Amino acid sequence: MSELPFGASEIVAGVAGAKRLLDAGCGSGRLTIALAEAGAAVTGVDTNTGQLQAAARRASEAGVSLTLREADFDDALPFAESSFDAVVSRLSVMAAADPVATLRELGRVLEPGGRIVTALWAAPAENPWFAAPREAIGVVRGAERARFARAFGKLGDPAEAATAHREAGFVEVEAVLLRGTRFAPDAAAYWTELSAENGHFRRIEATLSDDERAALVAELDERFVPFHETDRLSLPRTMVLVSARR
Repeated sequence: MSELPFGASEIVAGVAGAKRLLDAGCGSGRLTIALAEAGAAVTGVDTNTGQLQAAARRASEAGVSLTLREADFDDALPFAESSFDAVVSRLSVMAAADPVATLRELGRVLEPGGRIVTALWAAPAENPWFAAPREAIGVVRGAERARFARAFGKLGDPAEAATAHREAGFVEVEAVLLRGTRFAPDAAAYWTELSAENGHFRRIEATLSDDERAALVAELDERFVPFHETDRLSLPRTMVLVSARR
């Protein structure tokens, strides 16, 4: 199994033993495949057909079977009530038009007593790995160009996230912070890595002149001063992990 994205192993552990599992907002399928490898029959849904195609390719390469469907959890999901005994969602509920309504819909397709585990990014201040580059873009390219990923940090306080799950009808709600670290040799190397892996930053990178790129790296370097270790950057990243039952 390849290295899982931050928070994914905790999600897999949180639904251990589930047999019929929904991954809502499955993206390119890294978590979805890990859930299948743990023994569940997994259905992944996403609005992005390209991501679903990537998930299908990744599942084929891993030798696991997934059910993948295009669906939008801002609307009614194409499943009957109680279709699953566990539901997970990593970094998707925060992007919902109405998170409580989306959570309520996820509860509808979950059997009574079934478990839900969701993960959301905590507030930007808890995630300088993302927030500092976005702020640096605002300095170099202007505030309007930095107004992307506005959902980042939505429901990013454990108490707020727990309240949303309770309002959606879940019980035994527990919300905790997961803390991790990203490492990079320096600001220039980090920008190269981040813009290669993240679509938001990749689109910015594609439009930068050499002078703008240099200015952006210099701005990043200044913002990363608190995170310098002897020979590398150590950038905090923080998620809210919520587990509950229907």
